[in-house]
Amino acid sequence: MSLRNELKRKLFHNLSLFYMGIYWVFPRAVSLSLFGIVLLLLGAIEFIRLRRPEINAWLLQKFGGIHRENEVMTLSGIFWTLLGCWLTMVVFTNKNIVMPALGFLVFGDTFAALGGKKWGKHFWENNPVKTWEGSGCFAAISAAWAIFFVRWPVAILGGLSGAWIESQTLPWNDNFWIPLLSGAALSVLNLVLGR
Repeated sequence: MSLRNELKRKLFHNLSLFYMGIYWVFPRAVSLSLFGIVLLLLGAIEFIRLRRPEINAWLLQKFGGIHRENEVMTLSGIFWTLLGCWLTMVVFTNKNIVMPALGFLVFGDTFAALGGKKWGKHFWENNPVKTWEGSGCFAAISAAWAIFFVRWPVAILGGLSGAWIESQTLPWNDNFWIPLLSGAALSVLNLVLGR
């Protein structure tokens, strides 16, 4: 994927800021219910899209440039992103854990992709599409975001943990795992170092 298409994809990907805003402003039960309904609707669209080639072709044409090749005949990154964000909100009840975990996906993943495309020269041995430079961008941006919600040692180690998670080859889609596993890492770090 070219840098231009990657930027286009990440701008669309950053609609996750909308999830963060709703979660921060509204009561948790309202946010979870709203995103649960949207997730069901999106799941229905994905189900239909993957069973009707003409609908799939039309959607891919309308949203051209933001999907990866492997998403043409599988669930889209949009579905996995929303599912990962929703489950993060369900599993973790502390907003000061959920907000940085979601931010790792929004900001960290975006800067990892763009930084990796721009400066990436050293690839991870276990994942030949991710670079150390991209992971460094992820860690720095994520730690800077997390510092608004947790103590600085938790923010730094959380950013490094998130960067490691993002660099792994994970099943399904990394947009599902990044907020969920980052939330788990931040929770443990916050218990140990948060006071």
